[in-house]
Amino acid sequence: MKRECLTIIGTAHVSADSVNEVKDAIYEQHPEVVAIELDRGRYTRLKKEMMGIEEDDSISVTQIIKENKVGLFFVTTILGYFQSKIGADVDVKPGSEMVGAIEACEDLNIPIALIDREINTTLQRALNKMGFMEKMKFLFGLLTSIFDKDELEDELDIEDLKDPENIDDLMEMFKDESPSVYEVLVHERDAYLAGKILQIPYDHVIAVVGAGHKPGIERYLDNPETLPPLSELEIIDDKNGIPWVKIFLAMIPILFVVIFF
Repeated sequence: MKRECLTIIGTAHVSADSVNEVKDAIYEQHPEVVAIELDRGRYTRLKKEMMGIEEDDSISVTQIIKENKVGLFFVTTILGYFQSKIGADVDVKPGSEMVGAIEACEDLNIPIALIDREINTTLQRALNKMGFMEKMKFLFGLLTSIFDKDELEDELDIEDLKDPENIDDLMEMFKDESPSVYEVLVHERDAYLAGKILQIPYDHVIAVVGAGHKPGIERYLDNPETLPPLSELEIIDDKNGIPWVKIFLAMIPILFVVIFF
């Protein structure tokens, strides 16, 4: 990959303008490959949605507890609901810009590179890094964001999220509120995405990533010697949970489903 031939498009995942920006860039530049911020699992789900194939993603509470994935299930459910809620408010489905990129690539017969880390690895690493109080603080923040619907609808302007100054402010706030989550969801993934881009064996590349990752990716691409080995960013340390804590946490997603669905 030639750095001078790389175009990084920073998107908002629920932005109609981002969809158009991505598709226009691909059609105008006709790159050798398009790299998208998806892992294999999310790419497969998007492709099935594009083809109208519905999947049963339900999972039993017993299985969740048995596999020690209570926290992972809860965080995934909350984040998925929150992103879907924003998408509904602005009438754009989450991930639409990735669908737009896939459609343009298929139309032009351009190969796609999947450059994101597997989502469960990312969330599990985040949960493992967080202490109990940080988890409670993060949980409270997510729940507050969900229930505070009026403020979200009044203040939401998706395109403002792509402004570099606003991104810096948001990243600093995120870092202050939950440093462990910031480290894994932002800093580590910046490194992972940059490392995967560098592995692409083509010169002319367009990379489609969330706007919040673009500055970090560019820093790593300009200073590749600072990149950690990607294998280190895929390690998950097993942690033994306390049974009563798992049982207590298992009740939260159940209540969440009852309230919202």
